[in-house]
Amino acid sequence: MKRFYTLSFLMFVGISVFAQLISDTATISRMNKMFMKTKELAKNRTDKLYGVFNQSLTADEKQALTFLFAYMPLSDLADYDGQFFLNNVKMSLKVKSEMPWGKDIPEDVFLHFVLPVRTSNENLDSFRIVIYDELKKRVSGLSIKDAALEVNHWCHEKVTYKASDDRTTSPLNTIKYSLGRCGEEAVFTVSAMRAVGIPARQVYTPRWAHTDDNHAWVEVWIDGKWYFLGACEPAPDLNMSWFADPAARAMMVLTRAYGWYNGSEPVITRGENYSDLNLAPNYAPTKYFTVKVTDAFGKAVNNARVEYQLYNYAEFYPIVRTYTDSNGITGLTCGLGDLLIWAYKGDAYGYKKITVENTDTVVIPIKIPKHINISEQLDMIPPVERSVAVASKKGEQENSKKLHIEDSLRTLYMNTFKDTVWVTEFAKKNNINKDTALSVIIKSYGNWKEISSFIENTPVNMRSWALKLLSVINEKDLRDISASVLFDHLNNAFKYDNGLAASNPDFFAKYVLSCRISTEGIKCWRSYLQSKWDSDFIIKAQKDISLITNWIKNNISIDDTSKLNSSTVLTPIGIYELKVGGSRSRDIFFVALCRSLNIPSRLNPETLIPQYWDGSDWKNVLFVKSEKTSEAKGYIHLVNGNPGTEFKYASNFTIAYFKKGVYRTLQFDENKSMKDFPQKIEVENGKYMLVTGNRMNDGSVLSSLYFFNVYGGKTTKVKVKVREKIMNEKPWGKLDTASLTLNGYSDNKKYEISELLKKNGAVLVFIDPDKEPSKHVLADIAAVKKSFEKWEGSVIFIVPQNKISSSFNPSNFKGLPLRSIFVVDKNDVLFRKIEKQKGYSLENKYPVIVSADKKGNMYFYSEGYRIGAGEQLVKMIMRGNK
Repeated sequence: MKRFYTLSFLMFVGISVFAQLISDTATISRMNKMFMKTKELAKNRTDKLYGVFNQSLTADEKQALTFLFAYMPLSDLADYDGQFFLNNVKMSLKVKSEMPWGKDIPEDVFLHFVLPVRTSNENLDSFRIVIYDELKKRVSGLSIKDAALEVNHWCHEKVTYKASDDRTTSPLNTIKYSLGRCGEEAVFTVSAMRAVGIPARQVYTPRWAHTDDNHAWVEVWIDGKWYFLGACEPAPDLNMSWFADPAARAMMVLTRAYGWYNGSEPVITRGENYSDLNLAPNYAPTKYFTVKVTDAFGKAVNNARVEYQLYNYAEFYPIVRTYTDSNGITGLTCGLGDLLIWAYKGDAYGYKKITVENTDTVVIPIKIPKHINISEQLDMIPPVERSVAVASKKGEQENSKKLHIEDSLRTLYMNTFKDTVWVTEFAKKNNINKDTALSVIIKSYGNWKEISSFIENTPVNMRSWALKLLSVINEKDLRDISASVLFDHLNNAFKYDNGLAASNPDFFAKYVLSCRISTEGIKCWRSYLQSKWDSDFIIKAQKDISLITNWIKNNISIDDTSKLNSSTVLTPIGIYELKVGGSRSRDIFFVALCRSLNIPSRLNPETLIPQYWDGSDWKNVLFVKSEKTSEAKGYIHLVNGNPGTEFKYASNFTIAYFKKGVYRTLQFDENKSMKDFPQKIEVENGKYMLVTGNRMNDGSVLSSLYFFNVYGGKTTKVKVKVREKIMNEKPWGKLDTASLTLNGYSDNKKYEISELLKKNGAVLVFIDPDKEPSKHVLADIAAVKKSFEKWEGSVIFIVPQNKISSSFNPSNFKGLPLRSIFVVDKNDVLFRKIEKQKGYSLENKYPVIVSADKKGNMYFYSEGYRIGAGEQLVKMIMRGNK
């Protein structure tokens, strides 16, 4: 019977058993079973997805398409059609046959790391089809290794680093913008590598242990081995990049392969359609340890969830999650720093802080504790620093020359974006406010045509609403949204308006007109959803929200299983068509449907619970009975436990809410000062945990946990006290400032170091302006601008002579302290003085940061990638470096 089923399936999709693309019988068998399961899951989109198999396809095309359909996340089944994937399959097979290395790529490597269109959580597009001819010419005649290096240079020519929100743009839109955060650069570079048949994957550390951030980069497969490189950040050779130092002290490094992966790397977690690989041993010293979970009586707990939590951004973030077996056992291989191990099942939980290097087995009993007004102090120590290989001076110089040329080409393209003069004329011509026009068109970068077209083609009487729509979507949306999508939402937002637009236009714009809900791709869902219900339903639903919630409960199947385990959410159109989605996608759909029917709605910004406005208050919508919360809200009143110190959320402290055995951080605005929180913060009743942390200069953290309850109608006072480690700092060196002169970066003005130190000392920041770590430190210092200005010392950003870049313009960095200057260290004279006192080479360790008092005594020192350097500097200079 099983044989008949398999043969019937092969006949259905027309796959020959003699096809050459996939020859491994186990792979074919597993793929076929998953294909049939996926086909049943996506039965509501059968024609749009599976009708493509009715075309005349080669055996390889059918196998490749079957593999993609078997293992793609649900979002791809919901939001794209079969022809889209077939077009990409055809291109992948074409590249495999045309590239000289195509025939040498093993079957499994091609299937997992060349064929897939998706890399991470990006919106998909036809990047590899559009860009192939351009990249093919670029790598013509090169070996696969040299081709990988050259593709990365092409990527740098198109895109450079800029921090942004978590939504990942598609590769083609990343080119349009020319900027991207590390995750977007990695997705872009992986896509470019795969476009010419080079196996590639996005690699990332969920969080660093020694600094408050994470990072993503790229690995490429070259002649049987994986190598790393910085995405859009070319180095002279593979396995060289600025993040090599921090990666050598990483606790965890991961990558995801779509499909059932059987390579040499250990699989840390496996779902039906993906395999998460543990790559940490490739970058840092690691150790395996065991976790045993028991109940209060010492009995093993099967299927308990274990989270390996790392302190970062003032929370304990789960870098990996596993489940215990029937013996209550699980385990992990990771770096040698400290972790908080949190085990839970139902509402029972337990936790222990461990040092991995000293741990073989940790036993965690779980129970349902009261944990009211209990505090605990935890010292978290990261792995030690380690040195890594660096490029030769000649190789670095040759690479720098290429980078400068690529910077110039990217700058030429970015100069085509519209400037203030053009926007001012545009605003005058269209009779709109100049400042408003500037705020949206300048921020749209390479998408200015779509944004200006939307404004210009909107009827005059609706232009104020068009501008309101542009003001309430995210800044990133301005860079990749189309005019047609904007028109769909503008033209259909007032269809069922009952007077709210006139009575409260700002509220209407934010919670009805806006097409941005969470991190979903924006489509024309407003007119689409309006067409699915008659006016009678809509009128009734506006008065009775249960009509909407009941429709969703009865028609949308919720599946949060491994098949859906993707950080990509479905669009409202996708979940309506598929009738299946994860709970997060369902919540987004609820908000979209409400807004389509003129019911103000949102995801609560702290808890992400879907809500609607009943005319006087926000009401929670809970689709699962077990998630009931009391309507009688409670309140938290924050009290500063360190008078005179300014605390910021997600920097010095966070608050987490207890749900199903674990605490999850509330999503208040990052870096929001504690003084800017309301006197009474309204929250759900229940158990909460305050986490505080003070990161030391060596990367260690003085952390505290405080458990408390919030009761309905009552205010709970919570003291936010951050632990301090006071010590008398001694200078580690002294700067000889005699006759030491620096040149202004833009004006060549002469600056005497002794004069710059005269007022109250100085902070010296040596930067490589085109690299991500240096851009981070500029942002870090800008974030504590007021503190630097209170200090009144100089902030000197120093560019080594060989790092001068045509794409770097100091005026683009806004919000720096008033006494900030950008200078050039001619012949690296000052840099060599610092280097001599440290006793080792600082080449390629930018940014290098030093604080010096007015006499030249040097106190603070930092080198390489470090988030939060600005706050560390402030602590030092305010404490006594005067």
